[in-house]
Amino acid sequence: MNKNSNKILIGVIAFLGVILVAVIVVFALTLKGVITKETFGIGSGKTEVSTEATPAPTAAPTEAPKKIVVLDAGHGKESGAMTDAEKEADGWLRTSRGWGEWRHWKSGTMWQDCEGSGCTGRAPSNGGCWYPIGNGDRDIEPEINLRNTEFARAYLEQMGYEVRMTRTSNDENPSMTKRLKACYKDGDITAEPDADVFVCIHSNAGGGRGSAYMALTGLYDQAGVFAPEEYVTESNLLGSLINNRITTETSMPLFAGGRYDGLPEAIFFCKSPIPIAYLEIGFFDNSADLEILNTESEAIGRAIAEGVNDYFAQK
Repeated sequence: MNKNSNKILIGVIAFLGVILVAVIVVFALTLKGVITKETFGIGSGKTEVSTEATPAPTAAPTEAPKKIVVLDAGHGKESGAMTDAEKEADGWLRTSRGWGEWRHWKSGTMWQDCEGSGCTGRAPSNGGCWYPIGNGDRDIEPEINLRNTEFARAYLEQMGYEVRMTRTSNDENPSMTKRLKACYKDGDITAEPDADVFVCIHSNAGGGRGSAYMALTGLYDQAGVFAPEEYVTESNLLGSLINNRITTETSMPLFAGGRYDGLPEAIFFCKSPIPIAYLEIGFFDNSADLEILNTESEAIGRAIAEGVNDYFAQK
């Protein structure tokens, strides 16, 4: 081996020796914890997991429940055209007096018919506790009422209200007592009423012109969610707001200044568990009013919906 070869061999041995020493030093430092994986960048991209408790998610705000409006299209199928089975199904009672219903509950109760006693006995001068089915027969009014009611329903639903109808065709004629079951969820009268207001939509007859709401006055028999004074006040407010809309947003004029005080003993007033408005919209036996009823029904329905909305806007 020549001298050059010896020099190369010695250089290689020296280089390997340096590497061996470096490895030994690194190994010793690693054992002591001086050098870790992080020293060389190993694992530096690992995501750290926090041991702190994660806050509970905030519940999304719940929407306020919809207001529930019961719309009653007054009257219906003529009683003489109804079978006994239809009358019974529509909530009418048959007694020795014939077919009809009781005007009142027993005083201080709800859903206990007075049956002629134990009540205030409030009734029109030509009537009493018993209301014969034939007293509600009308000619063209049921169709007018239903048309106005359907438009009112459409506009109320557009506004976000839940609407319940007491009848949806002119082949029905529910008793007033049965119509009031719409104030309760699924008609369950053992529960509290969940509807907010009840709106009766009628047209008048007998001479006159214009629109008015029928006003409540005095004390009523039924127990309910409102004190008697509040029941009267809220009902009259609802009626006046709706009638104001009808007479300002359609061609229908006012009748009797917009408030009719001649029938505070109406069955609905004596039995309703919630605030109630009773509208007599125009006189269908007056040609001018009938023209408005036939040509402005949609506007009347919209005015009814806006009047209901005005009522809740004040709450």
